[in-house]
Amino acid sequence: MVTGIQLYELAYDYLLSFEGVSAEMIDSHLYEWRSGRLTSLNDLFFSMALSAQNKQDMPRSIGDVNDVRPFVRDFNAAEVVKAKLTWEDIFDAIVSSNYTPPGRMVRDNKSSYWVQFCKSLISIADFVSTFDTIEAFHAFVESFYVNELSRLALPLLLEKEIYGFGFALSCDFLKEAGYPEFLKPDVHIIDIAYSLGISPSRDQYQVFKSMVAYCAEIGKLPYEVDKLFWLVGSGAFYLQKVSVKVSRTEFIEMVRNS
Repeated sequence: MVTGIQLYELAYDYLLSFEGVSAEMIDSHLYEWRSGRLTSLNDLFFSMALSAQNKQDMPRSIGDVNDVRPFVRDFNAAEVVKAKLTWEDIFDAIVSSNYTPPGRMVRDNKSSYWVQFCKSLISIADFVSTFDTIEAFHAFVESFYVNELSRLALPLLLEKEIYGFGFALSCDFLKEAGYPEFLKPDVHIIDIAYSLGISPSRDQYQVFKSMVAYCAEIGKLPYEVDKLFWLVGSGAFYLQKVSVKVSRTEFIEMVRNS
């Protein structure tokens, strides 16, 4: 069984085997975190809102998250809390506005993506408003860097604090917000990590823990390995707007036969 840095290199070479894919394209995704550091609490609110709707078919129903900006005080958490807005207030304001979301809005349907998203917006505002500055939030996140177990505690905390944030979405928010020490245990990462012996199970918590240990072993940041494996599974080079017909099943079999 291929282990360690060889697996990373095989994943990289697998992507390079496709016509039109270059090392520069791959690297632009692996190192995107370098420009993702949040610079304001409004950016923090927006980033968390973006992650809150990043599940299943929710993005299709919600559309561009920027479109809700007028209904959440330009993503100003303190103002939302000060105004004592509820999720119903946001929902009703959208319905009565000139804005027409791409998805249906049914107020009394708990399963409605818009009901869920509005609830997330309120809980995000409550959470973000507890920080006076973005620097205070950065210090909060970095206080969990003591060891692997303390790092695991942060996405678990966010899962409890933010409505609609599961463990994986919490990890997704952190890694996309400029914290490369985190990765998202999504379907691609879980399948590759479990199938190739990095993780002993498909449990999201265990996959995160095992992947972080694997990244430390090969000297790579979790974000970078996450993006590499995600590209192997998705083929979505979104920065270049290029889609490649990859297959993580094909990749797993290729590694097993190496």
